[in-house]
Amino acid sequence: MKPTGFVVKKNGVMLQDLNGLIYSSIKGSINKQGEKYIDAIVILYNRSNLLPIAVSKPDIKGRYQFLNLYADLKTFIVAFDQKQQYNAVIQDNVVPK
Repeated sequence: MKPTGFVVKKNGVMLQDLNGLIYSSIKGSINKQGEKYIDAIVILYNRSNLLPIAVSKPDIKGRYQFLNLYADLKTFIVAFDQKQQYNAVIQDNVVPK
């Protein structure tokens, strides 16, 4: 599955309304064979309903972040290689800090 047709912003685009107290974030980086990698789309999903919460693109140092999240939100992250040289990478059980 290849995501298409959405706008990507540096801090991430919120796709789901998370009503309530919001004060945490998720930060990480993308690497390809030990080197920072910027040609990816990173999508944060809600584990409870499997819907996307936000979309981000790594900065020039391969870092991404999702801001303004519930501290107890259960998520997983999927990173897609835009050059389609590698399969998607999944990180499960990610909790904002």
